[in-house]
Amino acid sequence: MLYRNYKPTYGGEVDLVCRARLRMELVFVEVKTRSSEAHGSPEEAVDWEKQRRIVRAAQEWLEQLEVEEVTVRFDIVEVILHEGYQELRHIQNAFTAEETRHPGSAPLIPGANRGDVLPKRGRGGGAQIRRRPPRG
Repeated sequence: MLYRNYKPTYGGEVDLVCRARLRMELVFVEVKTRSSEAHGSPEEAVDWEKQRRIVRAAQEWLEQLEVEEVTVRFDIVEVILHEGYQELRHIQNAFTAEETRHPGSAPLIPGANRGDVLPKRGRGGGAQIRRRPPRG
């Protein structure tokens, strides 16, 4: 895990930013917790608007990197609370950046489809990525 609760300047939020070691991907993860599935699964709570905010946050994160290209993925982790235990479900490639745009509009992140290599947007030096100090 690289970062928790990343909140970019221009809105949006990503619960976890991780690096998948085997495929060298940057993974943006939304964690949704529910006490039951009576009103739908946690994944269903990650609607189009929430996905769009996550993609926008991911785009800002990518602008801070000092690399030319990076492969990204958008995952959802569902946490369902049961009496005495928690059930976890990891949904890889839960959505794409392309799925979050209005029909006919330009892509938020050009080419951002499951596992695509994304070019760095913008020019100039990358800002330092903020890291939380280790908890003692």
